[in-house]
Amino acid sequence: MLLSASAQVKFRTIVPGHTIAPGESFQVQYILENANEISGFLPPQFQGFRIVSGPHVYSDGKSSFYRNLVFTLVATKQGRFKIYGATCLVNGKLIKSNDAFVKIGPVEEAGDSPYFLRLGEDPFKKISENLFLKLILNKQNCFIGEPLVATFKLYSRLQSRSNVVKNPGFYGFSVYDMINVNDQVESEEKLNGHWFQVHTVRRVQLYPLQAGSFTIDAMEVANEVEFSRSVVNKRTEQEVTENMYGNNGTKQAKDANSELYKMNIKTDPVIVHVKPLPAKSPADTFAGAVGNFSINAFIEKDSILKNEENSLTVVVKGSGNFQRVNAPAINWPQEFETFDVLVTDTLNKAWVPLTGQRSFKYVFVGDKPGWHTIPAISFSFFNLKSKTYKTVSTKPLTIFISSKSKTENKTIVSESRPKRSGNRFAWWLSATAALAMMLGIFLWLRNKRNAIQKLKEQDKTNEGSSSLRPIEEILRPAHLTLEGEDKIFFRELHQAIWNYLNIRLQLSGSQMNKELLSTILMSKNINRDLVEELIEIIRQSETGIYTSAHMNLNKQEFFQKTGKILEAIENSLV
Repeated sequence: MLLSASAQVKFRTIVPGHTIAPGESFQVQYILENANEISGFLPPQFQGFRIVSGPHVYSDGKSSFYRNLVFTLVATKQGRFKIYGATCLVNGKLIKSNDAFVKIGPVEEAGDSPYFLRLGEDPFKKISENLFLKLILNKQNCFIGEPLVATFKLYSRLQSRSNVVKNPGFYGFSVYDMINVNDQVESEEKLNGHWFQVHTVRRVQLYPLQAGSFTIDAMEVANEVEFSRSVVNKRTEQEVTENMYGNNGTKQAKDANSELYKMNIKTDPVIVHVKPLPAKSPADTFAGAVGNFSINAFIEKDSILKNEENSLTVVVKGSGNFQRVNAPAINWPQEFETFDVLVTDTLNKAWVPLTGQRSFKYVFVGDKPGWHTIPAISFSFFNLKSKTYKTVSTKPLTIFISSKSKTENKTIVSESRPKRSGNRFAWWLSATAALAMMLGIFLWLRNKRNAIQKLKEQDKTNEGSSSLRPIEEILRPAHLTLEGEDKIFFRELHQAIWNYLNIRLQLSGSQMNKELLSTILMSKNINRDLVEELIEIIRQSETGIYTSAHMNLNKQEFFQKTGKILEAIENSLV
């Protein structure tokens, strides 16, 4: 027995809403959303149609939550036909998509076909009327940290190939991709009495980083459009690819009597007005997180030996601008020594705002026996619904440290074994080496504690003055993502570079572009080679963010090089 899809899992059948001519090809899409485990896809029998191709399976490239299965069919006769739903095993249950209907009607008048170019007709005017690019924003006014969704759609009634040659920079925003050109998300929309084939070229979530007016600059698409001087009726076929860096795709042979025209189109720039958050929260822990969050913490082991390694994990869960969810400050007992925090994200980028969790793992050791308490850990955020600041906290955590050290425990075990004559000298050497190693660890920990204290004192000195923030601090978000996904690393590094330039040169909004940056730096007598290296770093970061190209570079070396370039620029600006 077939079970209907649950409220969360969606399984839809999508067919053209307009009349199709006999012999004309069209697409049937089966779209499956919010499904974890997918198997056993079974399409229906397409009676009365000829299958040209399919099924082609597309996904968002990041998770298994979205699938788009596409068939291309050709109608053979006139009439109204039912396209039956497909079935699929999803999360252990068999579900079925809806049935849909298509109408096969008379052939259009030849003169109405957009593929036909009349004598004397301007091909570029016809292209501009039947092929255009739109940027659709769900809002143009928002708060700092409030998400907005930007969707770039290509509308076409023509036979053409399109390449994305320029993606917008989104300066002043953190960017999370939801759909890109490789996902092949298609639909049909009726505009001004005509049906257009619509490709969703890109959809992103944008999170404003500061107040002000920011311009989302143009996306540009290069098109190669085919027309025919013969009286024919031909189905619109639009191929869209991403070709930002000059890689030519394989050209297909054109039809006899056809003519090719090239034309670039672009979206209009759109201004977004970002409002500041209300008067700052009295909560010390607020660091820019906007949304709705909860916090939890747990310790790996409640009882440990002296100097034994342990870990504390803090999980911030909810929805909002996770890029501003920073590691919570922890009031560690003085007897504990801590190490660098490890950050792990589990986010669903298909939801707006981002939904999921960010985990922070702290490794620590303690050398004083007895009971120790880690006080409650707090996290503050701005709630958009209530327009108020909120603070959530964990419960205090208690740890017991035994009087026996990890080293001593190993010594006791070795001493319990039967001793053999002649081994006393070897045992004395082992004990001496163990003591030397413990002394070395103690000195290293003491030096590390002193270094951390100095950093804290420096942070207090610099607090309240963004212009004095060291480059190391500005680059810290990118450093934390070195071991993560490439796109996340390049996005954070790219943002950190522009954050530094915003602080140092007061660049913001539409001023944040590579051409203007190069001019400004050169006017300040910065070495030309240094400027070109910085521009190349920004360009490579954008390649890593906006394309699927393989970046054949060492991220650690790339990060260090960026830091050195910014330090050199800083020294030149002083």
